[in-house]
Amino acid sequence: MGTNQDYKNRALASLEGKWGTAAITALIFFGLSEGISFLVTTPMGEGAMGYSTQGIWELLCLPLGWGFSVYFLNLIRNEDISYGRLFDGYKDFVRIFLAEFLIVLAVFIGCILLIVPGIIAGLMFSQTEFILKEDKEIGAIDAMKKSMKMMEGHKSELFWLTLSFIGWFLLCILTIGIGFLFLGPYFGTTMAHYYEDLKKEQALV
Repeated sequence: MGTNQDYKNRALASLEGKWGTAAITALIFFGLSEGISFLVTTPMGEGAMGYSTQGIWELLCLPLGWGFSVYFLNLIRNEDISYGRLFDGYKDFVRIFLAEFLIVLAVFIGCILLIVPGIIAGLMFSQTEFILKEDKEIGAIDAMKKSMKMMEGHKSELFWLTLSFIGWFLLCILTIGIGFLFLGPYFGTTMAHYYEDLKKEQALV
């Protein structure tokens, strides 16, 4: 496995000449998942109706989140990165939705239990999305189990790689969120490269 800087350098190299497409992809994703949610729920206020509508919309956007994550696996492999790839999760809705929902649920329950278990759950299941993309036949739960197996001995490693983006995250907040159009692709591409190395390592075991 590489160093944090190695993965970031490889991500930047993969994004060279593709920043525009990646940023527009991020704009579409954030616009649909966050922008529409804000526009629809804000007029409803903070009552039960507003929260319920927001919750339903976020659930419907789970396959879109999957599409955004695995989009960057296509990018580093020089495969199809047309904007339509964002919506691939809806073509396999049940399997993708179930996996995304179970991961969110596991992380949520873990966070209730003093935060740390939620972080561990997120790290354990971090490769599930890529696994689902690569194996069209594997079920949601089996994909999660495979991710757990792949992440044995690697959770702290991925934690520090993820944490290394905290400075960029804070900087994006100062840009009123505009910076996330570039941080999203940068982070996603980094995670895709990490998965590729992790998969190669597992194949050698």
